Amino acid sequence: MSCLAVQVKSAVGIIASAAILSGCAINMKVPIKDPAPSNQTFQKAGAVAPVNLSFKDDQTADDKARLLTGLIPMQMTYQDKPFDAVPWIVQQTVKEMTLRGLPVTLVDEGKGGTSVLIKRVHIENHRANAFSPFVTFTSLKADVMTARGPQRVTAYVKRGKVPVMTFDEIIDPTYNDALAVITKEFAAKLNRQLFQQRISNEQVKAVVDKINQDGGKADTAYLDVYQLGFGNNPSAVPELVKLSSHVNEYVRLAAISSLGILKATDQTGFLTQLYETQGLIWQDRAMALKAIGDMDTPESRAYLQKEQAKFGNRTDKESLWTKEIIALYL
Repeated sequence: MSCLAVQVKSAVGIIASAAILSGCAINMKVPIKDPAPSNQTFQKAGAVAPVNLSFKDDQTADDKARLLTGLIPMQMTYQDKPFDAVPWIVQQTVKEMTLRGLPVTLVDEGKGGTSVLIKRVHIENHRANAFSPFVTFTSLKADVMTARGPQRVTAYVKRGKVPVMTFDEIIDPTYNDALAVITKEFAAKLNRQLFQQRISNEQVKAVVDKINQDGGKADTAYLDVYQLGFGNNPSAVPELVKLSSHVNEYVRLAAISSLGILKATDQTGFLTQLYETQGLIWQDRAMALKAIGDMDTPESRAYLQKEQAKFGNRTDKESLWTKEIIALYL
């Protein structure tokens, strides 16, 4: 068989495999929606100085061209136009901060105020076989330019859905829901860097009661768990530790991630134990590693560096995904 024939046969095999994994999803349109706002307003402790925020798309040309990667090519759109991720994220993040009661104004780059450099926005999709969930890994990396120097701000969400009747069923759970969480996590971390506002203990209790009302079984329960992280109130930490072993996959992942969002440094040992427990599935260990990165301490950075060296040139999927998380912080 000639080299050309081998290449053609290989290409046909790749296309056939993608078709089996994707059903009719190859190059399907993925309409992006504006996220619903959070309903937890921060309780201001004294006067809060207003801040002008300017954002710069500081991605490399390669990263800009590779917003969406993975096994199944898809066409992300917003209002019937190609999806431009950075301006959309900026608008939704500032809207979220304003609705939470934070005095922020979006200004053009170079007009003064606090500058935020968006270093990378990325979505990867994956599907192991035709019967497994369609999964996305959505991430954001940015630097906030403060008087203390550049401060790294990240967000990372894993979501999955098994399509039953049509592949359109995956759009909201794996794309829209993930992007909504990304903007809310970005807003929460900007609040922590610039304002340090928090929800009240009473608000924390109300959210916890709502989660526990049906045992975290509701489809949107994981969003309530994230609100505990986004609220910047450390009184939520004990409940988040409990929820980190919840039977509901996305409640569990939201709880683990939220320990990092709250910078619960006293839980670093707990998170390290989760990450190093080989019996756990990858996503739990990965979210624990993400939470460790969020701590942003000399110890957490040294731990990530150790893990980065350990994975080295490994190219299996889980190693590549893990290195993607580490790269958000180092």
